[in-house]
Amino acid sequence: MLLERVQVRNVRLYTSAVLPCKPGLNLLWGPNGSGKTTLLEAICVGAWGKAFDTPDALLVQRGAPQYWIRLEACSDVGVPYWVEVEYSLDHGKRIRSSHRSSLTPKELIGILPVVFLGPALRAITTGPPHERRRFLDVVLSQCSRPYLETLLEHRRTLRQRNALLQHYQAEAHFLPQWQSWTELFIELSAQLIWRRWQFIREFEPLIQEHYRRIAPTESLQVRYVPDSVPPECADQGPGAISSCLSRRAAELEAEELRRGTTLFGPQKDDVLFLLNGMLARETASQGQHKSLLLSLKLAELLYLRHHHGETPIMLLDDVFGELDEIRAHAALSLLQAYGVQTFITATDPLHLPAQLHQKAHCIRIEAGSLLQSS
Repeated sequence: MLLERVQVRNVRLYTSAVLPCKPGLNLLWGPNGSGKTTLLEAICVGAWGKAFDTPDALLVQRGAPQYWIRLEACSDVGVPYWVEVEYSLDHGKRIRSSHRSSLTPKELIGILPVVFLGPALRAITTGPPHERRRFLDVVLSQCSRPYLETLLEHRRTLRQRNALLQHYQAEAHFLPQWQSWTELFIELSAQLIWRRWQFIREFEPLIQEHYRRIAPTESLQVRYVPDSVPPECADQGPGAISSCLSRRAAELEAEELRRGTTLFGPQKDDVLFLLNGMLARETASQGQHKSLLLSLKLAELLYLRHHHGETPIMLLDDVFGELDEIRAHAALSLLQAYGVQTFITATDPLHLPAQLHQKAHCIRIEAGSLLQSS
């Protein structure tokens, strides 16, 4: 996909603004708090129906009743596409596009693939397991509608199973309900674990290759750790995974009833990143974490392009500040080689690699205004 224009009204600092977009590198620069990240959030809203980490109500400009965002784009084969997202504090969200006059956020996911990297995503390599599971789910949901549907159904089933556990009493009707929800939970869990397992097997060579290009003297391994399922079982398919989960359910039944919550399943999975044989979460430097995240996102870009059939748009929010010149140059060279449209934010282009501020379409932003472009 290629973004051609982003329009926003009443989005944080922006009363009204139009961002013209060019192929290749687009550099949005200006002081902290000027509105650079807001434009990347607007692109995320148009792609996913929501910003990555910001509730809709916080995107609405203070004093305004609603926000409005419109993206205009073109597919890899030249088909025009547009999407509008309107959110009202009183009436909620309305989404329409050139495909349909009314969509839900779930139906929007995957139409316009986006790869986003910002400061909050450092938690993928430094934080708790749910951040890494979230990464898996975001990638797989954008390129696989069946995975997204299974994930959402699994979450509903988990909530229902937990609600049943929390209100458990030794009543005659409990056992049939308990068995039914547990069987469904295990079936959906096995599907998620199997798809995640396949994803990591495909994805590991991609991230390893990108990390070698950015940090050629270091080695990287990626390990998927599914809860309650040993690797030899996970590699045998959904049937074997279901058997492992069924045995675990039987082992944990008494404890689950006592504690009132589900104690096994893919909602407890993890992914391990090993740098030079050591757990990155515990030993990596800040520069290594940034290199790892950038490699992760470059690999995600190629994975989505291959499985989705469209080239994603890359959004990099304040990424290059902590990379040394060699690693930054390698990352930019890869982005240019892939021909991907990229939006980069920074406070001062002169502190960035020369190839960036020399070759990028530069837009200066100050206090919610687009002041100049080149």
